[in-house]
Amino acid sequence: MTDLRILTGAPLDARLDDLAALRIQVFRDWPYLYEGTLAYERSYLAPYRTTPGAIVVGAFDGDRLIGAATGTPMEGHAAEFATALHGFPTPLNHIFYCAESVLLPAYRGQGFGHRFFDLR
Repeated sequence: MTDLRILTGAPLDARLDDLAALRIQVFRDWPYLYEGTLAYERSYLAPYRTTPGAIVVGAFDGDRLIGAATGTPMEGHAAEFATALHGFPTPLNHIFYCAESVLLPAYRGQGFGHRFFDLR
């Protein structure tokens, strides 16, 4: 049975390597052709553990992580994103960045994308 869970604190820490591996697996396929490493992914995901208002939603089939969605307040995200929006009429503290949604191919087309947005 599949379900979605918001991951914070200890549950997020316990799944961080699973999340990193999932991102590498999904982004390895076309069109990204990404060759990530667990070390880089851990570093990339670290702010989702510490930024107030950041969220990680895990999609599970039983105990297996099959997908995830991330989001964070824009003002707490990477500086290059904030720089690109400098001068934008909406203040950064009013923008929530729905970052990545990753899902294993076998689970696509079943409504997870909509459910990810609902929880973010």
